[in-house]
Amino acid sequence: MIPIETIALVPTAILLIIILSQYFILLFPKKKHHKNFWPSVSILIPAHNEGKYIEATVNSAIDSEYMGKKEIIVINDGSTDDTGKILSNLSKKYRELKVIKTNHVGKSNALNAGLAVSRNNVIVIVDGDSELAGSAIKNIVRPLARKDVGAVGGIVKVKNRGGIISWFQRIEYLYASFFNSLCDRVNGNIFTPGPLSAFKRNVAEVLGGFNNKVYLEDVDLALRVIKSGYKIHIAEDAVVRTNVPETVKSWARQRKRWMKGGIEVVKNHKDIMFKRKFGSCGFYPLPLITYWYFHSIVMGIVIFFQVFTGYYNYFVVYGNGLSLNAAQYFVYWFSVLGIINLVYMIATGLISANPLLIMSIALTVLAYPMYLYPYFRYKEKFGPRDLFAFFFLFPYWMLVLIIQSTSNINWLKNGGRNWWNK
Repeated sequence: MIPIETIALVPTAILLIIILSQYFILLFPKKKHHKNFWPSVSILIPAHNEGKYIEATVNSAIDSEYMGKKEIIVINDGSTDDTGKILSNLSKKYRELKVIKTNHVGKSNALNAGLAVSRNNVIVIVDGDSELAGSAIKNIVRPLARKDVGAVGGIVKVKNRGGIISWFQRIEYLYASFFNSLCDRVNGNIFTPGPLSAFKRNVAEVLGGFNNKVYLEDVDLALRVIKSGYKIHIAEDAVVRTNVPETVKSWARQRKRWMKGGIEVVKNHKDIMFKRKFGSCGFYPLPLITYWYFHSIVMGIVIFFQVFTGYYNYFVVYGNGLSLNAAQYFVYWFSVLGIINLVYMIATGLISANPLLIMSIALTVLAYPMYLYPYFRYKEKFGPRDLFAFFFLFPYWMLVLIIQSTSNINWLKNGGRNWWNK
């Protein structure tokens, strides 16, 4: 039987190579965009039961600095809370606001309904629970001045901090935006985040708008834009703050949908991978998404096995399963103290270094600056809650691996068919 440490060597080495590649891409220059580009803009805001957030979202769109013509269209998709009442009051207050109603047809169909009644040359998508920064609209449209650019993604930050799970998402969202910007440096971005993105109207219409048969309609449209010969840029000065799930249950439900959507994206657009005509898109981000699904299954099993066999062998069999030493064991596993302790034990000769330990240490040392750098790049304050999340980041990634692993296994069992109700 192959030792579990040997099985872990390959995915750990691949993950290390991925992190190193991101440091390499940082050497490439950032994209420069036109500063004087003011096309007419239609801002589409799909909303279903967003009574808690929709007023702030609309106000941020109204107040956004923009010298060109803009209209704001909110699609109230069968809301049963006070979203409709709030929008009715807002439409009386703002002439540029138009509200249309759909009968809970889903986000894709709601967006297509908004697209059908919109009049302007550029379509900006804003989620109903997100707030635009003052310069977000003018900055998100600037890359569209280039004829070869069909869509643009913005930088997504987390607004709410109500639950501990949101503290970890703050790191994750900032890093995801940073990763998108890295892909953009090598003309390989395939992401147009739901909270803030922009499309050329003629491109979106020719492609048939948003696909109502997928879970990640934004990524699906982005990849269809790429297939049609356009590039997708990231506007790093176009910022939106979105509200994320604050409970583990709601977070897990969201992630299951994302995981299913990711599988659909890979399945539906696998013809992009490793094709020269699609440039870096087919050689970097899409293969990484694909690999992550295999990585989650392998490393999810490996880490679970390592943690709990160690706990059983060192503590449970000796009747110390609830001891302070057992608690310390888990703290070391689930925090940065574990890596610090490993370095100490290797340096003092308490344990011998092996390839897996060396790569694990190197991976941690290289990965954490990548998570921290976006805070400074995007001018986010780093507070005590962020420090806590960084300290215990490992168990959060473990939860992500578990959800992704179970999603993958269920998908395989069902032969690739949908098993979630939309």
